[in-house]
Amino acid sequence: MSPPLRNDSHGGQTGDRSRRTFLLGVGAVAALAGCLDDGGDDTENESTDEEDNGRQTSESDASGATPEPAGSDDGTAGGLSRAEARAILPPESLAFRYEPPLDSPFGELWAAVVGQADASAVRAEAESGGYNRVSPQEGTVDRYLGVPVQVDPDGDAVTVFAVNDDGERGPVTEVSVPTAELTADDAEQAVPPEALSFTYEPPDMGEYGSLTIEVTADTGADALVARPKEGPSVFTDRVGDISDDEQVDAGTTLSVAVDPDGDEVTVWATVDGATGVATRWQGPG
Repeated sequence: MSPPLRNDSHGGQTGDRSRRTFLLGVGAVAALAGCLDDGGDDTENESTDEEDNGRQTSESDASGATPEPAGSDDGTAGGLSRAEARAILPPESLAFRYEPPLDSPFGELWAAVVGQADASAVRAEAESGGYNRVSPQEGTVDRYLGVPVQVDPDGDAVTVFAVNDDGERGPVTEVSVPTAELTADDAEQAVPPEALSFTYEPPDMGEYGSLTIEVTADTGADALVARPKEGPSVFTDRVGDISDDEQVDAGTTLSVAVDPDGDEVTVWATVDGATGVATRWQGPG
């Protein structure tokens, strides 16, 4: 579904602009066919790496099986201890970003692989029952955008598992989803309006334009998520990490595809376990 994370100095917070521009111009419509199915949490979405520029797509399990409880054995050959799981997927190689619901009843927590990892797959399980797994066709999950899992916006927790080449998996870490409401005043204090700069570029190739959001001053936000309302949600951009003490700093950029006939981009901020709207960009129509 998504391109690999860029190798940068912000743990995945700044982007490879040339690759992003190519994807926005040429791959937007094709990528929509591979985005996650938001129709419910009673099937597992298995994400795989395609040869097409390393883009990942998702396939819903056609079996119609109900979600397994967190920690259940899903056919893996045995299990890994936490130490063994962390040896192939160190906790510091993960960054977590929460996206509240926009057009579905569920939020999403993304477990992004921002550092070195030797796991052949990553699985995320929500306490509320949703789960998902990313398995590239070749190599490991080293520096992949990660695995999204549907979560309950009223409160949830997610456990991340590492999977080795033999199909064995073990728990790496757990994180509480920051679903508490961030008030408008707290959001403005953490991300003042002057801390964000917006630059729109009309379509060059393809159907969608692009919006670049630059963080021009250090913020008090643990993570930022930018999502278009009309443009393809597959190009939602996410930076930061809700699981560490660092905030999103100046120089960070986000880039999303937008509908040139009129769009709205919501920017969410997560601060100390709470998430809310930091700002909305209106345009360009």
